[in-house]
Amino acid sequence: MRIKSEKEFWSGVMFIVFGAAFAGLAQNYDMGTAQRMGPAFFPTILGGLLAVLGVVIAMQGLAAETMDGKLEKFHLGPIAWVLGAVIAFGLLLRPAGLVVALVALIGISSLGSHEFKARDTVLLAIGLCLLVLAVFIYGLGLTIPVLPVFMRD
Repeated sequence: MRIKSEKEFWSGVMFIVFGAAFAGLAQNYDMGTAQRMGPAFFPTILGGLLAVLGVVIAMQGLAAETMDGKLEKFHLGPIAWVLGAVIAFGLLLRPAGLVVALVALIGISSLGSHEFKARDTVLLAIGLCLLVLAVFIYGLGLTIPVLPVFMRD
């Protein structure tokens, strides 16, 4: 069979790989039952659904020809910025606190966009920090450190 829409086909393949990986890795844990779910239940079901969705999307890529079906050049730079931002967030969360880690996450990941604007990034960082503090710290009462170590009690 010939691939008629590269975007759909390769997106489907990516979904199949990620779904199978999640479902496969979850098998290291206890599955449980539908009534008493174990730690493997949700990732297995979700991974299976993602793989099935991937099969459907990949089949559409083989069947339906679209105008914008060509695959564009793969850009590693933006992926590296976003991945680096997530790593920075994880490394900064405990010692620097939630606010600093969020600002770093938003600032670093915004560098991956070709539409980067400092003003928009600052406004986004302020808004998301307020939202995250309201929902997770004050609303849900999570015990995530908010301030850097030197500013805590």
